[in-house]
Amino acid sequence: WRPLGAKWRGNRRARRSGGKLGAARLDRNPARRARVELLQILFEYRWSFLAFALFGLLHSVCAREPFKEGLARLAGRHFMDHYWRFSYCSLSYGVLFYAISPLHWGKHPSADFWLIDYPEWVWQIVVALHLVSIVFAYWAFLQADYLEFLGFKQMWRGLRGLLGRGPPEPANLFGTDRLEVGGIYRVVRHPMLAAGFLFLLTSGPSLNNLVYLAMYAVYMVVGGYFEERRLVRIFGEDYLNYRRRVGAFFPRLPFGVRGLRN
Repeated sequence: WRPLGAKWRGNRRARRSGGKLGAARLDRNPARRARVELLQILFEYRWSFLAFALFGLLHSVCAREPFKEGLARLAGRHFMDHYWRFSYCSLSYGVLFYAISPLHWGKHPSADFWLIDYPEWVWQIVVALHLVSIVFAYWAFLQADYLEFLGFKQMWRGLRGLLGRGPPEPANLFGTDRLEVGGIYRVVRHPMLAAGFLFLLTSGPSLNNLVYLAMYAVYMVVGGYFEERRLVRIFGEDYLNYRRRVGAFFPRLPFGVRGLRN
């Protein structure tokens, strides 16, 4: 038994020293340590990634024309023309703000602390950019006719039609019935997405915010790609010419400055 006992004690010492050596190797290898920390973050936020991916899939599929045509055959053209937009926006905002956001921030309250402390002059710039993002988002919503964008006007026209107060007026939804290329849309093609990215980027450098920003950036690029394909199918050469002149999320100088001036 003595040789076996000595072997067991030797293996135990090796395991202990191996753990210390592994930690020492991580300390001496910053790239490896960064990979380990990244894997830990990915595992810690796995439910946030899954929920946001499902939201992005739901949001993109429900906005596609084949889905809306199939829904019109099932629920009727009247529902599709007058109540679907409001239902779609309500479902999207409800899932985003009452399911994904509490899941993301509620499960990681200790990750709300800032990772770095800005100098005063940097903090002032960050606050100014944060306010700019709010102005840009509000400007884009106003120009897109936010009551039409959120579906309130369509629902009101549908209710008037059901009450017999004249035939319902045709919809004029931007991005579907009309191509918006003026105002803030002369600066970037997707100002709402760009404003959302800038808003999150300037919301504070906590781990929760940075992970959410990364998820939003992936959604912005992927969702923007499919939205571009949809707009090309609808507006054809007009949108292709618009796309050559204006950047998707960042202005193309000097066109962005010229667009703001106009």
